[in-house]
Amino acid sequence: MGFPDHSGFAISFSHAVIKVDDRQYIGIDGVKISQDLSDTPVYGTSRAPLRRSAGQLGMGMGNLRFSDFEQGSDFFRSLKPDPFMKLWTLDYTLVKEDGTVRSIECKACRLLSVSFDHQAGAEALGAEYPFSFLSMRIDGADVILSPAGIAQAVLGIAQNLVNLL
Repeated sequence: MGFPDHSGFAISFSHAVIKVDDRQYIGIDGVKISQDLSDTPVYGTSRAPLRRSAGQLGMGMGNLRFSDFEQGSDFFRSLKPDPFMKLWTLDYTLVKEDGTVRSIECKACRLLSVSFDHQAGAEALGAEYPFSFLSMRIDGADVILSPAGIAQAVLGIAQNLVNLL
């Protein structure tokens, strides 16, 4: 009895594109992102929480890695005159073995710091850039709640409160 073949479920990093004004950078070999939701309990007159709040989505944080130091340096130079205030976008693609494509877009990205790890060896010298971003889209869908979604969440909370009375 053999092991099941799960290779069709694996998703791999395909490529990424950074857009600064009208210029694109593609020498990226890795991206790491996260965007946390801060939620709190909703209290009434008792000590026990009644429900959860809809929460507030914080700034996204990420790290991108250029495989080529030269392209990473060009990217940094393109952010002048103030590299830590210039906004840019990041789009990257993940691909499954069967050809299925997933896309992730990070909007209003801003550089937070610069990091280099240079050493002797066969690999090209790379560059890493920690960054923050305002919003994210996965396969064209916004991750943050739309105004209609927020209104629906508030109505749901209100209805739950009415049901408790």
